[in-house]
Amino acid sequence: MTERVSWRGPRIAGLALLALGVAALVATTRIPSVRDGWAITGPRFAPLVASVMLIVLSLAFLVRTVVRPDVELAQFAAAEAAKTHWPTPGLVMAGLLGYVALLVPLGYALATALFFTATARVLGSRRTLRDAVSGVVLGVVVGYAFTRWLGVRLPVGPWGV
Repeated sequence: MTERVSWRGPRIAGLALLALGVAALVATTRIPSVRDGWAITGPRFAPLVASVMLIVLSLAFLVRTVVRPDVELAQFAAAEAAKTHWPTPGLVMAGLLGYVALLVPLGYALATALFFTATARVLGSRRTLRDAVSGVVLGVVVGYAFTRWLGVRLPVGPWGV
């Protein structure tokens, strides 16, 4: 006799990812662009690709859980869920909310550096100085790239740079 497997969790996750993809696609259409249309170098292209792929993959996953369920995958997911230390993803999610709240007042570079350092700590890193330097470099380099190469203005915070 085979073990019965619940598909509720995977289907809820698939529906949540589908909803996130649709929300991202709708938000992508509202991104202002200095160029007309959907140019590859414009600020809309990468979010468009990401949101469409999220929709396609979540639909494929949902179809797979209904049409031809993979019992081995469900058993693996159940075992991993049982082993998951749930406070860790909860703290990362709280960090993301803090990042969103601090993005405008502190600016992209500083908020990114703080988020990177805090998330590295939550995920087990004990090298705070290295993480802080990495966060600053990441924030500055990505901020510069978005501003100069993609034409996306990121929050500068009180520094004005």
